[in-house]
Amino acid sequence: MIRITILILLITMVGCAQKAEDTIRLIPEGYEGAVVIIYNQEDGAPKEYEENARVYRIPETGVLRTQFEPNYGVQNHQFFYVGSNGERSKIQFVMTNIEGFASENKGNDKIFAYLEQTIGEVEKYNPDTKELIYIIEPARTFYIGRMKDIDKDYQEQLNFTFKHHKNQ
Repeated sequence: MIRITILILLITMVGCAQKAEDTIRLIPEGYEGAVVIIYNQEDGAPKEYEENARVYRIPETGVLRTQFEPNYGVQNHQFFYVGSNGERSKIQFVMTNIEGFASENKGNDKIFAYLEQTIGEVEKYNPDTKELIYIIEPARTFYIGRMKDIDKDYQEQLNFTFKHHKNQ
């Protein structure tokens, strides 16, 4: 009886999850490192769709400023390397918190997309005058690379995201 109750609760929770637009992330062939997508940029890349999925064309800098609004909720992410001829090769997205996954894949040379995080809007005020100093727009960040240096990759991603996101 308890298992049925838990199953019903789980089905209800999943059914109530907010559905977001699916995404296709196109990354320049050979790029490895942190990527940040900054939303709500009037002069950013125009909105683009492919088969009802948002398309994010990541530039060689790894920083995409887009006119899209944030995209929160359950969504299907697809990651691809794109060659100079436009040919795509899939990059597997992984949740690195799956027990043993990172350590099992540290020895191989396979490229993954991982460490995905969402950043909400941040407002910075002067503590004395209460005057608004700046606003950081919402963003999403992830990493393209190999599992062998996942801890270093995480720190690099944080530094990269802060540097490029704050300087919008």
